[in-house]
Order: sequence, then C-alpha cells, then structure tokens
Amino acid sequence: MSLHAHLDSSQRTNERRGSRRRKLWLEAEGAGSAKGADVVIHDLSEEGMLLECSVSLNVGERLEVHIPEAGETLAAIVWTSGKFFGCKFDDPLSSAAVSAALLRSPSPPSETERSTALYVALVELRALAKEIERITDRVDSAINRLNTER
Repeated sequence: MSLHAHLDSSQRTNERRGSRRRKLWLEAEGAGSAKGADVVIHDLSEEGMLLECSVSLNVGERLEVHIPEAGETLAAIVWTSGKFFGCKFDDPLSSAAVSAALLRSPSPPSETERSTALYVALVELRALAKEIERITDRVDSAINRLNTER
C-alpha cells in the first residue's frame, strides 16, 4: 500500500495557534500536482502514518494533513530515519476515513514497499529499544541513589 501526497515546501505560521506547520495534501482523484515535495505514505492508520519524502523534517515538527475523507487533521513527527518519518495524529482518524483513503492506493504493495516498511519498522523498534534502555538506566540510577541515601 502506498498513497501519494504533496508537502508544501514552506513552513507557515497558523495565526490562531502561533505554531509553525507544513501542509500535506493526500492526492485526490483528478487533483493536480501541488507546489512542494512529493511524499509517499507507506502506512496510514487511525493513530498516525509513515511518510517517505526528500524534505528534511524534524521530530516535533507539526503537519497540517488534508485527507479528502477526513478533512484537516494535525500530526506531529515523532521519529525520523533518513527519508522516513513517523507521524502521530493529534486526534485519531475514523476507521471509515482511513479505509476510504486506503482505497485510493493504486495497487498492492510491491516487494520494495514491503521491504521498506519492514526496514522502517525495524529502525523504529531499535529506536524504541534504545529509549527503553535509556529510561531503564535512569530508573536504576535513581533506585541506587535512594538506596545509598538510606
């Protein structure tokens, strides 16, 4: 599964909230190419999505995502690995909106897409394992400090 989208090349400030955001549009049938970078969405769920694009995005960066079936929703970049970016939606999408968007997928996933998805999943799991190890070390250190202070 892959969906195609366009990422606005410039960051915009939303006057009401004051935070900088980029806009991402999922391609709609018959829609022309938007100004900016092409993006491939390798995975879309109610909670978030996996993007691949050539534009550099940073953890914490905000995206304003335009999904034809769901309207506008906000997402944050929660991890990066090269040209792959994991995003979490502020408010989950409905399963109907996700299903409708997935139906836009032009064809079943290729071997390359499956390999890419597996690679990205492994990278994410390794990052999570390192984060768990870091937190475990901090907890152990705190416990040791408490035990020595008694």
